[in-house]
Amino acid sequence: MHDYDIQTTLEDLSRTFEEFKKTNDDRLVHLERKGHADPYLQEKMDKLENYLDQAERRLKQMEALHHRPSTEAKAEVSSGHHHAFMEYIRKGFDTPLLDFERKSLSTTSDRDGGYLVPSGLNDHLYATLQTASVMRGLASVREISSSALEMLIDKDSAEVGWVAETEKRPETNTPELAKIRIPVHEMYARPRATQKLLDDASLNVEEWLSQKIAQKMAAMENTSFLSGDGKNKPTGILSYETTPKDKWSWGKLEELKSGSQGAIKAGSEVDTLIILFHSLKTPYLPGATWLMSRSAQVQLRRLKDQGSNQYLWQPPLGDTSSTLLGHPVVVSDDMPTLTPGTPSKSIIFGNFKEGYQIVDRTGLRVLRDPYSAKPYVEFYTTRRVGGDVLNFEALKVLNFAE
Repeated sequence: MHDYDIQTTLEDLSRTFEEFKKTNDDRLVHLERKGHADPYLQEKMDKLENYLDQAERRLKQMEALHHRPSTEAKAEVSSGHHHAFMEYIRKGFDTPLLDFERKSLSTTSDRDGGYLVPSGLNDHLYATLQTASVMRGLASVREISSSALEMLIDKDSAEVGWVAETEKRPETNTPELAKIRIPVHEMYARPRATQKLLDDASLNVEEWLSQKIAQKMAAMENTSFLSGDGKNKPTGILSYETTPKDKWSWGKLEELKSGSQGAIKAGSEVDTLIILFHSLKTPYLPGATWLMSRSAQVQLRRLKDQGSNQYLWQPPLGDTSSTLLGHPVVVSDDMPTLTPGTPSKSIIFGNFKEGYQIVDRTGLRVLRDPYSAKPYVEFYTTRRVGGDVLNFEALKVLNFAE
């Protein structure tokens, strides 16, 4: 996608936001004077908000395509494994294969069935996952070759002190260590295609397979990274107990209550967001991000600082994310929906690379199955992934509750 298209979309988004602000200002004036919202202005607001959402999604897609690295590996295209794997995907083993093709696949076979995909296809899959999974773009991602990642982290800092040259050096406290073990869990996808489609020479099998797998797996894993219970799946951020600052301890997430069910208490909207912002320690602020549901973003778009008369939410200006109080806003449909009258933890603010760890087990396996869903050919694809909170200080939750 050309830079021209991105720049045009940015300019269009900026113009729409200016119109959105003017319409919202008119709506607020009418509400103050008449005591009720103007239906025409409210309808216009809804249309403008919908357009802002569409423009942001379009911009993210263009940026993702523009920056997506090429995954073609010319050296591997001619390798026995790559050629054998493509033949296996298209035709299976019902047709004769050269000896080197069989041997190439057998060296990368799984004792439980299936074959490791070539690295070029594997890279293509992960590049697609990176753009399709919101949490992968925020959290720290690490690849391992074992069944779990084990780490020791400092729960606090080592104690230090000042001392004169000849004075005694009293013993200082050592930091408390926490052992974290993040196991990987198996996830699968079963994309299917007709044999006629697979026989079509114009079909890019790698592109088709990676897209089918990535779309299904990205949706499933992203949900788990946010709300998974840790049973045969990653442990999600929102699965942990949230507590006020004065009751916080390691293993819990600090929360700030909004003062109203499904909303921020009237008159304190800006203060609440600023308090949440400043609850995050300074070392975590570089790289900090707002993660929220789409319905929460709709509400925050309308907020402005009465002192400066400036809107807190700002559209993208040269990058792919809108901002709130100067930090990027990322929207995920897997975050709890903000519904008036219903408590929800619809916003998380923090440094996700410091706070959450995603673990990928090396290797992706595909088993071709032409029998279970005739006349379709199914590709039973498995990979192993895990995730858990790494640093409970680095993430803060806004709980829309009293």
